[in-house]
Amino acid sequence: MDGLAVKVSLVDGADHTFTLRPRVIVDFEQKFNKGLGKLLGEEQKLEHLYYLAWSSLKANGIVVKPFGPDFLDTLKSVELTTDPSSGSTETA
Repeated sequence: MDGLAVKVSLVDGADHTFTLRPRVIVDFEQKFNKGLGKLLGEEQKLEHLYYLAWSSLKANGIVVKPFGPDFLDTLKSVELTTDPSSGSTETA
């Protein structure tokens, strides 16, 4: 998942972009009991993106409501992007 980031816009006007770090990826995989790649590729649901946003905000020290309707009401938009500042560490 090198170079993948989540861009979060909140209804209060705050915008955040976070590189998906191991802590967030493991949290996601434990929540959904499947690999991130599979869920984002074959079985993607908007819930997955919203959970990544929630987990990323929380992991970066931003106080968020518990994941659910109250948190979802704070979101304006969420998208996956590439993080140009993150060079790939994959090897052949």
